[in-house]
Amino acid sequence: MIAPNSLRPKIWQLRIDQTTRKSNVFQRVSSSVAILARDCETIRRKPMLALKVIVNCGPCEPFIRDCLQSLTAQTYRHWKAFVTVDPAGDRTYERALEVAADDHRISVLQNPTRQFSMHNLVEAIRRSHAGADDVIVCLDGDDWFATDKALAVIAATYTRFDCWLTYGSFVTDRPDRNGRFGGRWPAYPPGTTAFRHTRWLGTAVRSWKKWLWDLVDDRDLRDDEGHYFRVTEDQAVMLPMLEMTGTDRAQHIPVPLAVYNRSNPYNSGKWMLDEMARNGDILMRRTPYQRLPARPSTTRDPRPSPFSTGAES
Repeated sequence: MIAPNSLRPKIWQLRIDQTTRKSNVFQRVSSSVAILARDCETIRRKPMLALKVIVNCGPCEPFIRDCLQSLTAQTYRHWKAFVTVDPAGDRTYERALEVAADDHRISVLQNPTRQFSMHNLVEAIRRSHAGADDVIVCLDGDDWFATDKALAVIAATYTRFDCWLTYGSFVTDRPDRNGRFGGRWPAYPPGTTAFRHTRWLGTAVRSWKKWLWDLVDDRDLRDDEGHYFRVTEDQAVMLPMLEMTGTDRAQHIPVPLAVYNRSNPYNSGKWMLDEMARNGDILMRRTPYQRLPARPSTTRDPRPSPFSTGAES
């Protein structure tokens, strides 16, 4: 049962079922974020980071409004969002346009045909025109931020720790069969180097500096046939960057900043498991990237685009 608007909780007041609302998990998130948000004061004394929020959508008509409204409610205002919708016979695109009409920082594009997440990520970053020091933040179109201070915490983390990449924890919108809310994952142990053969921990909310993204070879974002990965794109993207940053330049954010949606029946984890497993095997065989001792003075030229664009608003 989905809670009506008048009953939804303050943190975040979006699409949380009755079971979740009875739990104190969101109160714990609220308390943890409040403690971390004290660090957000540091960003007021330094230049504001520009955040480019990438939102990829499959069929998520019931959720995209909540996703984007959790973005427009952020207390940190120095962001722009680039929403890409894969056509799936629903009204996800129209719902996204309705929210974007009230906030000029949101750009919405619908592909002419379904391209899946990696293609959409690559193209959205390209059309964001992000500068080298801008930060790319990823949020799926059927998920939403767990707090209105999520972007403020991310920005403050870059300022405080001078990191190149962040990863973190999430909380699920409803508990599992044992009554537990998933997503509170730990940090990689200090000094980890074999990221491809270590338990995967580079989860949402994922973010990185644009210059670091420019060092990832486009071929490593593709399968053995040269096609962009349709799923497992999070690992394909994060593994090379984690290898380049090491644990001292990759900062784990321990409090959940996003709500992971278990309710969407089109979640790729429910119907593309075999492809996810095959992609995982491919990634394990790929050559690891070398650790960067320092930020390079220059990065390679941005990869050329072989794709045509869809309708954008």
